[in-house]
Amino acid sequence: MNKLTLTAAALLLAACSNGNNADKTTFEKTINRYASGNSVCLPIALNVQNHNGINIISTDTVLGEPVIKIVEKNLDGKNVNEQAIKQMQILDSEGLYKKGESETLNVLDSKNNIKIRVYTLTEKGQTRTRLTPQGPRFCLGKQTVKKINWFTEPAPYNGVIMTKVSYEARFEPERWAEKLLKESGKDWEHAKQDVHQTATLIKTNDGWRDIRELKQP
Repeated sequence: MNKLTLTAAALLLAACSNGNNADKTTFEKTINRYASGNSVCLPIALNVQNHNGINIISTDTVLGEPVIKIVEKNLDGKNVNEQAIKQMQILDSEGLYKKGESETLNVLDSKNNIKIRVYTLTEKGQTRTRLTPQGPRFCLGKQTVKKINWFTEPAPYNGVIMTKVSYEARFEPERWAEKLLKESGKDWEHAKQDVHQTATLIKTNDGWRDIRELKQP
């Protein structure tokens, strides 16, 4: 009799632990399952100066571009773009970009020739690049759920059971990306901050699924 009672209790516990439950633990796992297969990809523009020592904003210095060129010294012969060069060295070490042969820029009325570093996007780097109409995005890591804030009572909508979930998302960069962001200083501190997000989950025969996951081809 005791064995039967224990077996029944075990079965009941297993039933209460399946993926069909509407609770914070289940929803956290559901959102994390979707997030694990989707990288966080951002527009990363290097902070660079031209040979005149003027800060420039150019699509040619956005990570994901096939070729990135960076001036090493200005017209006075002083080192410039040290931060950007360190960042490219990190990407070079990771095999995402490859440093090629430097170019020389001859400037009229200047005694100094301008040396330019040239980096080419590798095949590995191409796999981290997402092309958009606004320019390339470079994938740096994943997102995970830090905590579930709340969720709506699951209810039928258009023939399915749905719930809306509010959660705090934490960005977890890959090791090389963490070094890259560290070299960026305060420019990218916001990327490391937790963000508030919402997700819509749908109940299926295979448990709860993130609607974004179901929309993927």
